[in-house]
Amino acid sequence: MGNEIHSGEGIIKAAQELSKKNKPKHVAVAAASDVAVLEAVSMAVKKNICTSTLFGNSDNIKEIADKYNIDLSEIELIDYSSPVEAAYNAVKMADEGKADVIMKGFVSTSALLKTVLSRDFNLRGKNTLSHTAVLDIPGYHKMLGITDGGMVVKPDFDTKIQLIENSTLIFNALGFEKPKVALSGAIDYVDENFPSTILNQRIMDHYKAGKIAGCELFGPLTFDAATSKEIAESRGIDNPVAGDADIFVVDSIEECNITSKVMILFIKAIFAGVIAGAKVPVSLVSRTDSTQNRMASLSIACLAAHYLQQSGGGQNA
Repeated sequence: MGNEIHSGEGIIKAAQELSKKNKPKHVAVAAASDVAVLEAVSMAVKKNICTSTLFGNSDNIKEIADKYNIDLSEIELIDYSSPVEAAYNAVKMADEGKADVIMKGFVSTSALLKTVLSRDFNLRGKNTLSHTAVLDIPGYHKMLGITDGGMVVKPDFDTKIQLIENSTLIFNALGFEKPKVALSGAIDYVDENFPSTILNQRIMDHYKAGKIAGCELFGPLTFDAATSKEIAESRGIDNPVAGDADIFVVDSIEECNITSKVMILFIKAIFAGVIAGAKVPVSLVSRTDSTQNRMASLSIACLAAHYLQQSGGGQNA
């Protein structure tokens, strides 16, 4: 991919540069009757991040666009009254190689992802679907990925390895050849009273045996030891990942939610999130996301789509 991207603004600029050098990535929006989604897509198209097709109730979509002054003049709109039908046909567009990214609109995440994984299509990857949040955090010297705060409630051994692989892919798309991945712990050593440290030890054994590739992996590490070299050194932890993590793999969905949302709400971290594990990335944005966060989320999905295609793992590879 070239140089590593180290900021939220850098993600957006990289997606714009990608569109200039290549054909812009095409985003299929499933059930597009959602103001946050329409605003995000409209802005992304204007900023030359992507092109898009909206699937959904055309009357509702036009009504929302008129009410909130959203310009859809450069965006294709295909009418489906049912959100289920709209989602199905958005996914179908990706399956046919006509869309590079699927974006969630006014349809449940579970319903959309069930469609993505349907045997009607050929979009299943080898891994489970998982969400990676990439945060540009004031006070940290680079961006930090955290997984999984949106899909996997409590990852077991096999699933956690897949989370590592999915999040590594996202950072590959951001230009990181071998991202540094920290395994979360309440303590920085293995203790049978902390079951997650036992699980992380098993994963480390797997890594040392050469069965996890493409990243530098270490754990368990507390969040502060993973992100502060000074704290890691004060505890005698000598490892390249300690204090310099690119990705923090947590033990539960609650842990990831609390960690990421505290940083977004109270120190205004820039957030970009994407679902990986299928042959096309899936993008989600929220009404509560800032404009910059929505642009970053769509941008990272476009970068991930390009990386998947270039590496042979994408639908349009």
